[in-house]
Amino acid sequence: MSGSVQNLLCITATPSPADCHDLFVASRDGKMTDVRRILSTGNVNINCRFGRYSRTPVMWAAYGGHREVLELLLKNCADVSMVDSTGSNLLFWACQGGHVETVKFILSLNVVDINARNKAGWKAVGRARHQGHQRVVDLMMSRGPH
Repeated sequence: MSGSVQNLLCITATPSPADCHDLFVASRDGKMTDVRRILSTGNVNINCRFGRYSRTPVMWAAYGGHREVLELLLKNCADVSMVDSTGSNLLFWACQGGHVETVKFILSLNVVDINARNKAGWKAVGRARHQGHQRVVDLMMSRGPH
């Protein structure tokens, strides 16, 4: 996926709550084998929301810095434009997690507004700064005005 999200025909699955939970956990924990297995069943909505803040599996993969899982989810039509119930997007969660390479990858996709604010008024760079992730802050600041 060098630099852009591939255009794929995405088939909507009939979601199973159990499979959504399993995909959420596997994505959060970076368990690539489990993510592959769950996606191969075709019984899960890749953009399902789970937990208190209605985050998606791709948000949790980004937060955990699980780049391989993130790429697999994107190849399987994960929607990078979604936000959670706090209004936080994929880039926000990658910055919150402090994983420089994951943030670089997301920025390379050119699909997320680097200056977007969540409902509390935070920008992704502000969350990285608040969490003490200086390398992420430096990367984000090098990409334009904030």
